[in-house]
Amino acid sequence: MRSFWLTLFAFGAAAVLVFGWQNGEPWTAAAFVVFFVSRVWRSVIKRPLFGPPDADGVRRANRFVAVTAAGYLGAGACAAIAAVVGEGQEWLYVAPFFLVLGACQLALLSGSRRM
Repeated sequence: MRSFWLTLFAFGAAAVLVFGWQNGEPWTAAAFVVFFVSRVWRSVIKRPLFGPPDADGVRRANRFVAVTAAGYLGAGACAAIAAVVGEGQEWLYVAPFFLVLGACQLALLSGSRRM
């Protein structure tokens, strides 16, 4: 059943990108898609599609934090580009928060590797 919802999400993400491109706001669409793809990927890490969850909880948690960081940094970068190219002034307020949250996740990840 989850594979159905993942496929439906993929079609929706593709539609958002196509319509965003057609409406002249490709970076806005990309920011949304990057952010929500990271959320879907996180859910797959938490509950794998095939087989039992990974026995190494620390490794799984590190992957979860890395995907979270990638989502925030990717969406933040797309939002910053959207603001620069004129797709909406609101991205000037959103992008820094996404980038800061991504940096915090990377700091968390780097701190957990030292343990």
